[in-house]
Amino acid sequence: MDLSIRIIQDGDEYQVIIEGEGSTRISRARNIDEIINILSNEIKDALTTRNSTETLEPSNCTLRGWYIRLQVTRLLDILAYLVKNNYEDPMKGLMDYLDSHGLSRSNYRVIVPTLSALGLWRQGSLTEEARELGKAIIEGGPELPSLLYKIAIKNCALREAIERLADGVPTDEAIRVLGLTRRDEINYTSNLLEIIMGSDEFKCLRYVRGIKNYLRSGNCLNDIEPVKGCAMDLVVTIFNYLLNSKGFHMVGLLNDVDVTVNLSSMSTQIVGDYALIMQGNKPVGALVGDFIITGNNYAPKARETVDKLEPVSTKLMRSNNLVFSIIAVPMVIKGECSRLKVYVMVGNKMGDWIARVFDLP
Repeated sequence: MDLSIRIIQDGDEYQVIIEGEGSTRISRARNIDEIINILSNEIKDALTTRNSTETLEPSNCTLRGWYIRLQVTRLLDILAYLVKNNYEDPMKGLMDYLDSHGLSRSNYRVIVPTLSALGLWRQGSLTEEARELGKAIIEGGPELPSLLYKIAIKNCALREAIERLADGVPTDEAIRVLGLTRRDEINYTSNLLEIIMGSDEFKCLRYVRGIKNYLRSGNCLNDIEPVKGCAMDLVVTIFNYLLNSKGFHMVGLLNDVDVTVNLSSMSTQIVGDYALIMQGNKPVGALVGDFIITGNNYAPKARETVDKLEPVSTKLMRSNNLVFSIIAVPMVIKGECSRLKVYVMVGNKMGDWIARVFDLP
């Protein structure tokens, strides 16, 4: 096990940055005793996890703990400076930046923990994500919100705040989970999240979570316009719901085209604009789809969408030697109380197809 431990004093507190085992943890301590306690607990947790014989589900976030003590605009400016000048020693570059902007060198004590909490600084160097973000800032491209979303979502604390925002929770309430007490930290975090909320990825997350809430509650569907780029996220969400809540009918559809599968061991793996349906670790089917927004007379638009997807579905099935293919078209039926239906068509490699429309939930 290889752990890197950095302790930075910032005024009357310490920042403890622990890197290793593919993750970064940021903790705060007020005195030496708290530092010792943090290090003891972190090492114990690392050893327990490493020696555990249980199969652990991979974490979607590898950064734990949130820290920010500088404006987001300043943070982005620093990254752009370091990337543009391509310093072999980023710490020297950081000091040069502070000198050239008339800032105290002691500011590194708040810059390094913030970069570390976002996975942009690791063991004294900029990460690949940092360099990609720096290039985007220099070029002024429109992908900046998307890059910040992808970076921030890897921080477990920020991920929770982002998910709360996607559920419609106000910003000031969403960031309470971070336990911030200083007004500057709250303001800087809010500014960062405001940029992230402008990304297509966040809009997609908000729509998918809105669909999940609708499927749980059965109330009217919130009037949120979906982002075209997240069609497969929505299709997979609906497909998983069908497996869990309408499994009997899904088995019936598959049996009608002579396909026998075990729904309890099925999962999906998104691959670009389609998904593979897995039975254990083996791909057995393809899942394609798109969503439409329509009124009560949904049949013509649904049929048009399915006709467009059928050749794609057939090609995927044959080129990957799969047993079956599923086309799923979620349909938002607009009205005073908007609701959701899904058109599902199942086919086998012999060219047999059968379809059904499900009311959701």
